Amino acid sequence: MSTSGFSITLRSYDEEIRDFLDTVLLGSPGGIQYRVHRETSMNERHENVHFLCLSRKEKLLGVVGLVNRVDKSGKTWLYIRYLHIKRTLVPDKINRNAVLNRNAVTRKKSRYQRISLLEEKLLEHLEEFSRQLATTNTILAYAFVEDKNDRSMKLCNRFDFNKAQEIQTLLFHRFNPASHSQIRLLTDEELQGMDHELRHFYDSYAAYHTEGLIQQGYFLGYWLNGEWVAITRIMRHHWDIERLPERFSFLHKWKLDRWPYVRKVIPGQAFHFLTADYFWFKQGCERYLEKIMEHALAKEEVHTVMLWLSKESPHSQVLRTSISWGFLNKLGHSGSVSLVMREFKGNREETQEIEVLKTKIGPTFINAHDMT
Repeated sequence: MSTSGFSITLRSYDEEIRDFLDTVLLGSPGGIQYRVHRETSMNERHENVHFLCLSRKEKLLGVVGLVNRVDKSGKTWLYIRYLHIKRTLVPDKINRNAVLNRNAVTRKKSRYQRISLLEEKLLEHLEEFSRQLATTNTILAYAFVEDKNDRSMKLCNRFDFNKAQEIQTLLFHRFNPASHSQIRLLTDEELQGMDHELRHFYDSYAAYHTEGLIQQGYFLGYWLNGEWVAITRIMRHHWDIERLPERFSFLHKWKLDRWPYVRKVIPGQAFHFLTADYFWFKQGCERYLEKIMEHALAKEEVHTVMLWLSKESPHSQVLRTSISWGFLNKLGHSGSVSLVMREFKGNREETQEIEVLKTKIGPTFINAHDMT
């Protein structure tokens, strides 16, 4: 089966890739769907990111973003930041009852076989890139996929990624957030001074890294009795909303999402929000994280903070019970995301055999930049 006209190349970030990613509609059918508006303040960093690019006649049709990530223990990981192939290249299910013309069925089969060959070629390039990164016999590759996004999940499955953990999305919301005088902005030197505490706090987490830690966003901390009792990194984000979840679609239709009160709860066409990650707190001081997030909302004049945690995190239960998350969580809007993983082996022959991970990994650390 011919795949002539198609090419797969490994490239660094450039304007064509940027423009392609800007057109990608993210989210799940039936849920919220959006395009990412890249904030200048985020200081996007792409020096550790390479892109496997699928093109046809010099037109970009798909990208797989590959992040060479080294955690604080020195272990190398391959993080898949982007995995998007245009819908025209995703195989359709052949409806034999609807298709009466045998030639039409044959053409669809032929198209499916061509796509399968392209995916095989793409996977070969992914395996080759993984072998170049591997410092030991194996390297773990991972990605985050929304549970409701069947198309993305099936694409991951065709690349032999398996579900390893569940990730919960927590939404912190305030209608009228208040500032708190005990909260201060950490300097770079103060943040470096917290490195030991952060490492100890995330000691049981897999893939804990400090990629873009200082360059993206800023750290706020609660200062009490001459010491920090809680800190977290804050980043601002902007999504262009294309579709709301089905139960809220009437808001767009009747333009109710433009009402000021409604926009404090349900995102309008432009959704500005914050994320919190790299949080840390002294034992018994987790409630101060709530004060920090509320202060950040007041400072940035927005109403929602998003935070992601592995359901296996040792901090999950205490955060859910000790913090008043607000109105959105009461509505049950918190969603679930899957961590999917695959092990690549250095030996080409061994790579052909895909294994379910034999060693159970700890809760995976989540950099909010990976989720936005």
